[in-house]
Amino acid sequence: MNSTRATLAIDVGASKISGALVGESFEILHNEIVPARTALYGDADPDLAITKALIKALLLVAKEKNLEVTKGGACFAEYVTPDQLLNSKDQIAWSVQPKEDFAALTGFAWTIESDVRAMALAEARAADVRDFLFVTVSSGISHSLVIGGKPWAGATGEAIGFGITQIDNSQESPILEQFSSGLGIARRYQKATNADVTSTEVVFAQYEKDPIAKEIIGSAAAVLGKSLAAMVDFLDPAKIVIGGGLWLGSDLYRGLVLASYEKNVTKRRKAPEVINSVAGSNAAVIGAAIAAN
Repeated sequence: MNSTRATLAIDVGASKISGALVGESFEILHNEIVPARTALYGDADPDLAITKALIKALLLVAKEKNLEVTKGGACFAEYVTPDQLLNSKDQIAWSVQPKEDFAALTGFAWTIESDVRAMALAEARAADVRDFLFVTVSSGISHSLVIGGKPWAGATGEAIGFGITQIDNSQESPILEQFSSGLGIARRYQKATNADVTSTEVVFAQYEKDPIAKEIIGSAAAVLGKSLAAMVDFLDPAKIVIGGGLWLGSDLYRGLVLASYEKNVTKRRKAPEVINSVAGSNAAVIGAAIAAN
């Protein structure tokens, strides 16, 4: 019986790690999701032990399903250089460069990319769009400007830094990701209430019940919408595509952010349309597979 070829694709995020076996037409043949952390604070996946256990598990599944895996693609919620090297430890507690580490583990070559550029690659393919600003709003916040169907990495791979925008000019100003991302909202709520917050969903469940939750979510959305409007002035995109778990998963948050965006975006010309990602929740692993091929 002939085997089917597949790419092993991994998305290492700040809250969860997704793994998939992806077919030659970039269809998902099998996927699994595991938590990346056990606490709201601290770095995710120390030494990439959880990620490597997931890779091993997926290779066993591939064997059971008679899938021939000869290459891997992994994307990370970190800065990644044009040479496919992780260049930050803002979210994930890696210790060895995964390009070599994963190759030693599996016996085949790996392509390493940033998560937002991987998602943008998947979006360009799924939606058949060539020029757009892709933004992810999930545990973190990031962006990628796509030109001619290709995410622009910048000189050092760091042209993804929407999330590090300072939200005001004071020395104590938090960055956008700390204020308006899923983890940012959860941490702000925990600090304000001393409650045991296990996820962003816990905070959103309190939106109509707790004025503190309502204020934190509302202020996060207002700042994110205003920051998106500023990105229009900086980059002049034809359209904005937004994905990520928080954005796609919360009608409430999406509506609040869009209201702020419409209020703040330039009136000098027609503002670019904001649309939801069509690549969906598997965008990062599909994009990692595209990058590997």
